[in-house]
Amino acid sequence: MKPRLSLEHITAWGLPPDAFIGLAAALECEAVSLFLEAPVPESAGPPVATDAVLRREVKARLNDTGVRLHTIECFALAPETDVGAFAPALEAGADLGGVAATAIVFDPDRARTEDRLGQLADLAHGFGLGVNVEFIAQSPLPSLSQAVALVEKVSRPGLGIVVDSLHWTRSGGTVEELRALDPALVGWIQFCDGPREMPVELQLFHEGFLQRRIPGEGAFALADFLGALPPDRVIGVEVPLKDLADQGVPVEERARRAVQATRDMLKRQGYAG
Repeated sequence: MKPRLSLEHITAWGLPPDAFIGLAAALECEAVSLFLEAPVPESAGPPVATDAVLRREVKARLNDTGVRLHTIECFALAPETDVGAFAPALEAGADLGGVAATAIVFDPDRARTEDRLGQLADLAHGFGLGVNVEFIAQSPLPSLSQAVALVEKVSRPGLGIVVDSLHWTRSGGTVEELRALDPALVGWIQFCDGPREMPVELQLFHEGFLQRRIPGEGAFALADFLGALPPDRVIGVEVPLKDLADQGVPVEERARRAVQATRDMLKRQGYAG
């Protein structure tokens, strides 16, 4: 059996939703993520949450291909956040068959973050969705240990953690803390490679959203990362490749390379779903 993969939205950023879903199907990915909420203007995807016609087209394409929507990106908790404003995107994601929304934290006030994460989890739960919190080294939630503490404190049904090989690496994460993580808290796994070092000022947006490396072409401890996580999970291939885009390599080929390299590495690690 082939390893189970999701094609993450930023890996094929710029493709219309129908083409993106079709590409995921052609690459034999069982799932996709979609940006239905934009934490920053540069991450605004197609207006699936507000365009009823587009949403019907996306839903039909998912049904036709058999690809499922898993992760709904990306809900930022900042000082000015109105959690209720997320309802249209959550409702759209649930209508499309989504499983969980991803939350990121950009509020230094811990008490307010706990309150708003609880609000988001409750709102999402009303639509039948979970919420997974993604820790990011350059954010007020900079590590796996802090994400675990936050999720355990808020304590809501369906609340888990996104474990991304990029953010695990940049936050100085260890294999030991991954092995100690309760598997029930692992809501989603994302996978990419990267250089050993990256200037801090480039880590958040440039590396996070524009330029990563194909698995096996960087310096991340990916075998250790995989070996410490539950082996029965779908793996999200999140590998934006601006360098290849600038060289004129088509997005379909960039995604194909990332997916194939991920599949090869997962097979070597014994991932078979």
